Amino acid sequence: MAQPKTIKGSKVLIQLEGPIGTWTAPCALTTKGINFSADTNDQNIPDCTNPDAPTFTGRTISTLNAAIEGSGILALESLDEWRVWFDSGAAKNIRFKIDTIGADNGGYYQMSSVLTAFGIGANQGELATVDIGIQNNGAWTWTANA
Repeated sequence: MAQPKTIKGSKVLIQLEGPIGTWTAPCALTTKGINFSADTNDQNIPDCTNPDAPTFTGRTISTLNAAIEGSGILALESLDEWRVWFDSGAAKNIRFKIDTIGADNGGYYQMSSVLTAFGIGANQGELATVDIGIQNNGAWTWTANA
């Protein structure tokens, strides 16, 4: 049996665009994920040879969506970045990066996005946490690593 090629979770990054096209990954996000979904329009498709037969559902994709989530320890050096972005309501360029070589499917999705969720949590005797949710604001691109 051949084992699959894998990468560590630290090689999956959410990066935010900074000044002059620089990209940084906010500190201490320990879980990161991206989920793609599609909205559809449904139509009933009749049987032309037997109009009394039940119809079948035909579907066309109307929209594509990307949702990125992250959580981890609240790193105080990243707090302003999340807070300012959320409070602004503005779109920001982000990358969701798989940090390995292109031959191993490494690369990144890049998109304009809005920060739709920003939460801080704390339990007595534990470190404070942060949870973020990001959604695309238009199209995304995939760029393979070299």
